[in-house]
Amino acid sequence: MAADLSGRVLGEGRGGPANALVVGRDRAVQSIAEAARQALAAAGRTPEEVGAVCAGLAGAGQPRIQEELSGAIAAALGLPASARVQVVNDGRVALAGALQGGPGVILIAGTGSIAYGLDDAGQLARAGGWGWMLGDEGSGFAIGRQALAAALCALDGAGPATVLGDRICAAWDLARLTDAIPRIYADPSAARTEIAALVPHVAQAAAEGDAVAEEILRQAGRDLAHLAAALIRRMTLREPRVATTGGVLEGVATVREALAQRLAELMPAARVVESAGSPASGAVLMALELLGEGA
Repeated sequence: MAADLSGRVLGEGRGGPANALVVGRDRAVQSIAEAARQALAAAGRTPEEVGAVCAGLAGAGQPRIQEELSGAIAAALGLPASARVQVVNDGRVALAGALQGGPGVILIAGTGSIAYGLDDAGQLARAGGWGWMLGDEGSGFAIGRQALAAALCALDGAGPATVLGDRICAAWDLARLTDAIPRIYADPSAARTEIAALVPHVAQAAAEGDAVAEEILRQAGRDLAHLAAALIRRMTLREPRVATTGGVLEGVATVREALAQRLAELMPAARVVESAGSPASGAVLMALELLGEGA
């Protein structure tokens, strides 16, 4: 997204995957540069006119990675030496957009999950976001993985009956559910996205009365509530607002309902609020702050 000094969006662009921990630094930078060039072209601007860039990226929570990506992005775009480039975790720009720079928490559940917060003193904190192998509670990947596990348990006779096996076979064009095993283990990292994409099929099964599918979704909501509550307990917030974003929380009502119910039990003072703006708008806000143009 390209914007002027007033924050008005002039153009937008799209690129490929940009998690350097998953696809590697070079491919991540290529994706970012592609999206940025498209946005600049749509805005009728050139890289030489760029004053600041803020990139919110999954997998970019560590200072070393942020520094490496900042330099590589500047070089790939051919930015002027005066341009300021900031790389932050994707949760940081989502927080800025959702609460327009104010204190509170953003709870993100898409393919992965993370809670990111800014307290009343301007201190940042996070919980979760440790990736698909070590965390991502309540995420699309977690829901898809649990659906696969439940379907396989049912196939073994070790778990309750569910239509999830049939739904997964249809979604992946499998002759039998066990054909999913070599598909997943041949490249687990690549399979992560495919597994997360099973969420709509789990939601549909739940809507049609499959108790196993419904419980998977409700557990995802409860897990996300615990993630948000754990973060709030570590923060100083007069008004603990929790904004939500990501495909799971925006697209699956059962997960949202379970989140709100469990969070009210864990943190009665917390309030789930609508996001005021998108992560992209948060990146624009942070880029303006780099230039001293923010509110």
